[in-house]
Amino acid sequence: MLDFEDRYGYPPGENVVREPDPIAAVRPAIPDDLVDLYATVGAVDLPAIGNGFFLHTASDVAHTHESRDLRHVRGRHVGDVVVFASDGGGTQYALATPAGSPVYRLPPGLVLDGIYTSEDPRFDVVAPDLPTFLDRLLHAVQTFAASSEPPNL
Repeated sequence: MLDFEDRYGYPPGENVVREPDPIAAVRPAIPDDLVDLYATVGAVDLPAIGNGFFLHTASDVAHTHESRDLRHVRGRHVGDVVVFASDGGGTQYALATPAGSPVYRLPPGLVLDGIYTSEDPRFDVVAPDLPTFLDRLLHAVQTFAASSEPPNL
């Protein structure tokens, strides 16, 4: 973090883990693993980690899912999903529904009528489940803090 501004040309943002937001009203819209996570943690904003990483609030996740902005993926993978995180470069992360496994990486791509379609090789399973994804995120943050190497999820 000491050379962040020299490397990126702007000062680091404030990395924040927020308190949980009320999830009772949004529980039906998100997988149980996310409900469990959101019982402990609200949003996670890590703008100073590489190009940024953001774990969205439970209410934002539920609202986006219910509004049908992006609910299904097809191309390299096919399934119903709920988007719960993103990075500062336009990549989104989504859990398969209803089971909550696996976690997909969705690079910027075409979304029409709530369907994300891509043959991009970066559109892939990034973790077999949410706990593994969160472990990888933690490792990426630790690596970035120690070496300033941009995280790769």
